Amino acid sequence: MPHVEDIIHRLVRLYEEMDQTYTAAAGAASLSCAECNGVQCCTVDLILHTFGEMALLQRGFLELPFDVRCEIKDRARLVVSYRDRSPASEEYRNAVCAANFEGNCMLYEYRPMICRLAGIPYQAVRPDGSVIRGSGCTRFQEAVQVAHPELMIDRSQFYSDMAEIEIDAVRARRAKTPARTMAELFHGFGLYQ
Repeated sequence: MPHVEDIIHRLVRLYEEMDQTYTAAAGAASLSCAECNGVQCCTVDLILHTFGEMALLQRGFLELPFDVRCEIKDRARLVVSYRDRSPASEEYRNAVCAANFEGNCMLYEYRPMICRLAGIPYQAVRPDGSVIRGSGCTRFQEAVQVAHPELMIDRSQFYSDMAEIEIDAVRARRAKTPARTMAELFHGFGLYQ
């Protein structure tokens, strides 16, 4: 059975493949997140479903300076309180990820798949053969799509590889991983190892 370190190692290799694919697509379209406010891609309701992603995020979180960890936890607590009061509120829907500091992700190296692939249109073929598609971010739609209408990332293999990693994690842990939003995760992280 795989150990946590094996799961994380496989996940890091998968992230490297994602980053190469994304960098090539973004470069071809001259797409950059520079000066983006993050409201569309870095929203708080991004949900993680895998043990490996959560474990790697926690590892990165614990490597941050103490004051940054405290700030992220405070921001996450506030976001969770917004959601608990009214999930449909503008306050919650427009909140940005607690790890986003003035447009910069404090956990960029450790960010999950959903963050790594955000912004560029995608498609993925599900195991049943149906295809899901998603549009790019507002910046992509407004500034890039006209010049690059065919640009799309096929996430199928990434999703399949991620599922294999999670299946191995579930078997090793003998427990399913409960889905959590980024804010819930950060709110629940301890400040110390």
